[in-house]
Amino acid sequence: MTATMRMPPVVFLGPSAPASDILSILPDAIIRPPARRGDLYAYRILKHQFFLIIDGAFGNVLSISPREVVDVVRDGAVVVGASSMGALRAADCFPAGVHGVGIIFRLFKDRTISAEDEVAVLFREDLPFPPLTEPLINMRIALRRATRKGLVRALEAEKIISAAQSLHFTLRTWPRAYQGAGCSLSSEVLDFLSEIDTKRADAILAAKRVSKMREARKAPLRRSSSSQLFGLLGDGRERPADPLSGAGRQQIEPEFIEWLCCSGKAYRWLHSEITGRNGELVAPITSVWNILDGSGELEAELMRFDVFKRAISEARRCGLRPSIEDLRQAEHQLVNAHGVGSWNELLISIANDPSYAERLSIHRTQLALTKCVRRTFLFAPGQATTPREVLLWQPK
Repeated sequence: MTATMRMPPVVFLGPSAPASDILSILPDAIIRPPARRGDLYAYRILKHQFFLIIDGAFGNVLSISPREVVDVVRDGAVVVGASSMGALRAADCFPAGVHGVGIIFRLFKDRTISAEDEVAVLFREDLPFPPLTEPLINMRIALRRATRKGLVRALEAEKIISAAQSLHFTLRTWPRAYQGAGCSLSSEVLDFLSEIDTKRADAILAAKRVSKMREARKAPLRRSSSSQLFGLLGDGRERPADPLSGAGRQQIEPEFIEWLCCSGKAYRWLHSEITGRNGELVAPITSVWNILDGSGELEAELMRFDVFKRAISEARRCGLRPSIEDLRQAEHQLVNAHGVGSWNELLISIANDPSYAERLSIHRTQLALTKCVRRTFLFAPGQATTPREVLLWQPK
């Protein structure tokens, strides 16, 4: 068994099912919040082999793209999708080797349904399951089963679905739907309808599929055919990721250059061109961008900078605080990057520049926060969140 095979599966899960459902089948799984763009890349870089995508974020963040899913599969990982965003991405990417599971996947794959609104719900990030609203696809399937059992007439079912479709997904509930349709249903029928949760059932089936695939050692362990990581710079139906994350150079340049300097990267990568005999920064700050661009390192450093900022933002949102060990590791990293023997030696070397010393101290705390995020989210079985109600489209 290879080291890759021993890595736990990564499951992106939100309101489609409780984490306990998944952990009862995949006890070593790393449960992560709904997938965002870059999440698959990040965990594949860490050598994870199995990915189960159930839920995904959309709205104020970039959603996971089909290109990212295909890249990770081509790199040799196994990606299984079901229930919500996972079902949609599996339907998009099954020709590339993505495994789709469940009723909702088949409906998307066969184009019986196509709107993302079918699986969108409102939920609380701290208590994602059960969701606060009902997904339209659950309502369709529940009413179909009810009509087959003779509990609801076909005309009533059509009116209820029509009323549900007219509601925004943040308002879509059974009571609003049947009231909007002018229907009066018995408590027995309402109980029957509310108990049918196809998204949850599909999530459980998908977790079982991942478990069986791991047991059977069916992972297609192969090297990527591209010399570039995940083929990000190769031909494809999407453009490569924007390293500026939509920002212009003028917006991002000052903070980016300060990050380069405080992290020690400016001195390590560009020492011969931007520093003088005593190590002071002598080249104009604006020229650092051009020097990096000319060296071919600009895009990579911009993406690392973006990951750094996102990690800090996530740590603050979750109320994380760095431990003494996190701070120690941050100091050790900065000491090595600046080419000195100790943290005190580094502080002494910049004592004549109080402003830089202050910025470096802030950077040390930020760097420690990123290590806290890594320790909390990447290596802990659970997930840290703070109470916050959010509106997220799931399937994109």
